[in-house]
Amino acid sequence: MRRKRAVMPRFVRVIVLGAVVLSAMSFIHLQIQIGERQAHLDELTTQTKQQQEQNDAIRNQIENGVSDEYIASIAREHGYIMPNERVFKNASSK
Repeated sequence: MRRKRAVMPRFVRVIVLGAVVLSAMSFIHLQIQIGERQAHLDELTTQTKQQQEQNDAIRNQIENGVSDEYIASIAREHGYIMPNERVFKNASSK
């Protein structure tokens, strides 16, 4: 006599297959989210470093006082010039 193998019913196979597919889709979605969050974290880390550099520069200015060169550079940015200073403007279009 032949023994019959225990065969899973068809609906159990469909349920198991559905669970596997759902798990795979969930895993892929989570990997995409992890990648996005990692990129965002890298961007925030870069911004933090830039802000820290700015803070260090400001802290250095506060500790060492404001130099005359710094005051002159800010004044030039706002269009001021020193007495007896000549201003040359580039008239070329290049």
